Order: sequence, then structure tokens, then C-alpha cells
Amino acid sequence: MKSGIFYEKFERDFTTWANAIDDIRAAFIVGSRSRVDHPADEWSDMDIILYANNSDFYLNNTDWLKKLGNIWVTFTYQTSIGEPERLTLFEGGYQVDIVFLSSSSLYQMVKDRITPENFRRGVRVLVDKDNTARYIVPSDFKPVSTPPIDENAFVQVVNMFFFSSLYIAKQIVRGELWTAKARENDLRVLLLQMMEWHAKALHGDHYDVWHGGRFLHEWADQKTLRELKSTFTQFEKADSLRGLLASMSLFRRISFETANKLKLDYPTDTDYHITNWIRENIQSNF
Repeated sequence: MKSGIFYEKFERDFTTWANAIDDIRAAFIVGSRSRVDHPADEWSDMDIILYANNSDFYLNNTDWLKKLGNIWVTFTYQTSIGEPERLTLFEGGYQVDIVFLSSSSLYQMVKDRITPENFRRGVRVLVDKDNTARYIVPSDFKPVSTPPIDENAFVQVVNMFFFSSLYIAKQIVRGELWTAKARENDLRVLLLQMMEWHAKALHGDHYDVWHGGRFLHEWADQKTLRELKSTFTQFEKADSLRGLLASMSLFRRISFETANKLKLDYPTDTDYHITNWIRENIQSNF
């Protein structure tokens, strides 16, 4: 079965099921299957937001879900902002993620005329028994605007990056490669934040950098993309150190360019002391 056929059928069956349950008051599709800009491709999953009077029941009970397809695996999780969700893989590798929220939270948004952030790029109404969509669905779809870059936040990210770099360098030379590799993820989160800020510094506050590194090849500059390749390494001491220094070099360049462009304070001393420490104490071990 092609992915489009599966998701079209799932959407119909889910909508029929939800409409028949009085407890369920609304359901919306968000993500790529609701977007015009960068719409779903054959590998995209389906993201649903469900509002019910007893949302916990549908989160923790899978009998209803089993009627919608043959399940390979399903489990509860949390979104990046802490909302309860169930992730499910159906036969064929088709993924459906459903967030379960209370009806009261929906009614509060309607009262306050609040549009959820995950509606901003696109949303499709599956179920709307209380006519709430007209109050919370935006009239046009565009990314959430972000405030100008705050200098304190900028300095904090730079300080955290170099602090973590020194910790990772120590783990590399000790041979604790698993620990070093795990902490590399911390660096990548900070590096991504700086890449986003760098892009906005070059193109303006309203420049679209998406989220979580999505479509990075479209919004990051070509020099950054070239340098980024050298930051990924093997599970090996010398290569891990090489990648760490490459990450530091990339981060330093885009941070410094961002600071200059926006007239922010760059923590030069932090960079200088930690970079020199690594060069003097770590590189001598290889």
C-alpha cells in the first residue's frame, strides 16, 4: 500500500470514529499533512491533535486504535513542550502521532482567542463539534514571529557551548568516548541555535529558519553547510577531537559574525581561555 493511500484511509476512519464518540469534541491535523509550504512527501507521518472530555482514557487505552489498523508498535510519550502523545507504527511502517488534550484547554483557547503555535504553518479540521475552529485557526498560514535576539541569551549560549566543549575534550582524552558522544548532542543543540541566529542576523528577524534543523539546507548559508560536514565524527579518539575542534571553529565564526552584525557582546575571554586549554592539554595527547 502506498503511503498516500494508507493516510487517506486512516484519516477517514479516524474521523468517522471520532465523530461517533460524544466525548471527543475536536481533532485537527497539523504538521506536513496540513501544510502548503513544504507539504508531506511519501516518508511523512501524520500528526493529530485530539481534544476530549476524558483525554487520558484515549491516551492510555489502545482498543480503539487497534480498530484503525494493524499495529507494529505503540507507546505513550511527550511532545517537545510536554504534551501527552501516543506514537504508533502501523503495518507498512506508517507512523501516526496523536496528542491528547482536554476539552477544557480547547475551550480556554477559544475564550482567549489563542492560536496554538503548531497551527501557524498549517492545520486541517477533522472534527469540530463545538465550532471552535473559527476562533483558533489562523486566517493565513505563516511561521511564528520571533523577537529580536537578546544579548543575554546570546552570551549564555556562547558560554554554554565552550563550557561543554571543555568537558567533552576531557572525556575524549580519558577514552570515555560514549560520554563524549552523548554530550556532543548538547553542542549540536547550541550550534543549531547559533545557526538560526546567524541566519536571522544576515537576513532579518522574520527570516524563516523552521525548527529543529528542518530544511537546514535551504536556510543556512553554504559556507556553514560545508563546515558542518566536518563536525560529525567516528567513535574514535583522534577523530572525535578533530570533530570537536571543527565544531568550535564553526561555532566561533558564526557567533562572531552574529555579534558583529547585531552589535552584541561576544565573550572573547571565555573562547580564548577554553580554546587554549584544549590545545595545550588535549592535543598533546595525540
